Amino acid sequence: MDANRERIAANERRTTARLGLGAGKGYGRRSSLMLGQSSGSTTSTSTSTSSSSGVEAIDAKAMFSKVWPWVLVAFAGAFGLGVLLMHALKNHSKTVVWGVMYAKVAMLATLTVLSAIQMAGTMTILLAVFTALSVLILYLWRGELNLVASLIAVSTQSLKDNPHLVSVTVVLQLMTLVYAVPLVYLSIDASQHGHAVVNQYATARATGACTGYYAQAVDCCTWKLDSWVGAYYFLVCFAAIWAFSVALEFRMYVIGGVVSQWYFAPAGTTDFKGTTKTSVSNALGPSFGTICYGGFVITIIEMLKRAAEKWRRENRDNILVCCLVMCLDCIYALIEYISRFAMIQASMTGEAFCDAARTVSDLLSRNFLLAYGSYVFPQSILGFTVLVLSAFFGYNAYLLASFGYDIADDTVSANTYSIVIGVLCFVVSYIVLNFFIMILLNVIDAVFVCYAVDKDRSAVNHPELHQVFDEVTAKQRAREEEERAAMGEPLESGKTTKYASM
Repeated sequence: MDANRERIAANERRTTARLGLGAGKGYGRRSSLMLGQSSGSTTSTSTSTSSSSGVEAIDAKAMFSKVWPWVLVAFAGAFGLGVLLMHALKNHSKTVVWGVMYAKVAMLATLTVLSAIQMAGTMTILLAVFTALSVLILYLWRGELNLVASLIAVSTQSLKDNPHLVSVTVVLQLMTLVYAVPLVYLSIDASQHGHAVVNQYATARATGACTGYYAQAVDCCTWKLDSWVGAYYFLVCFAAIWAFSVALEFRMYVIGGVVSQWYFAPAGTTDFKGTTKTSVSNALGPSFGTICYGGFVITIIEMLKRAAEKWRRENRDNILVCCLVMCLDCIYALIEYISRFAMIQASMTGEAFCDAARTVSDLLSRNFLLAYGSYVFPQSILGFTVLVLSAFFGYNAYLLASFGYDIADDTVSANTYSIVIGVLCFVVSYIVLNFFIMILLNVIDAVFVCYAVDKDRSAVNHPELHQVFDEVTAKQRAREEEERAAMGEPLESGKTTKYASM
């Protein structure tokens, strides 16, 4: 403890020299860390304090017995809500898209007004700027929004013709969960391998308790893990991320294979029985190595992104580090972007991952790669839709639970239980609805690649899809010509090769 006191005092002197007098008085970052360490040792004190203030402890078993039926109902209700959302997107896509955009603008405007009433100047200005930007985007991209609505409506037809895509994806998610359970158990078991040591923040001991450098209560001892546990945790994290990435790539492969069979089927085909089974067989058979390698690439990218983010946090004052991390993030995003379409290409042709990445890059560069910028809207629109629906679902669950407990009058913690139920229903519905949306977004990506193949071959397999994509391509070309004309560089004939196949 004496050594701890001297070490902390020396660190404080160095911190004071760098940051000023305030750090030496216990208001710096180190003191806040030590206060956080002391939270575990003051549990009994806080419990007695909360009891004396009238806050009643919650019985976990009683809460679980009251909450779990609501969670099951939330799963069923969210699944039904997801089916209704798919139906609405199929038959009323423009109404849904424009309704979401108008709701987003209205929500931002309402928050701006409420912030102005509360006299929050800075927040009001920020919200007003975001509201103005949303209105500007709504005006400038109104044509693209109509095209996106048409794209979503057409893409949902593939899900309607291949309903087993949803069931296969559900089974895949459950298998991933089954794989993750042993990893969690083994990680918890590994945390038990170690020994007790003196707490690095404890500096004095009196009357059976320990205090820190600033006289705050701290634990006298802490648990020090064995040396191999850190490496084991790294291995578990790597295995978990790789497994989840493989599951995502597997889903993308299956969806790409099914959509390509649906897209290139002979005209008039209505029976697509067996397409999902064929795609799953290919994924588990000859292309399983491709899927695992694609998952490995995504895993490495994720770990590099986390390392770069940690590096940036540790060097906040270094502008060079921040710029370098931003450049790396762009590179990582580009690799993830190409990897997503490479897996779709592999599902269509059976190519290896690297060969598929090279092929699809050439394919998209020959056929309006820049035009895909218009399709950033589906993800943002559908994501906001899921958020609003989940919040609505959770709030209604809270109201229903509060009303039910008020009638039954069987618990003194009705409000707490109702809040927990509302939050859980929001989380469950968000996960389930996001599951539907991710499938739809993968289908849109697959349809996009199929359309690119059509354009490359000067073929037309789905005229309704070509009408939608051709409008986007024409708008993109017109915008590029306007930009060149504004810069005094009219579009030359040699620069139109990218559109030659259109």
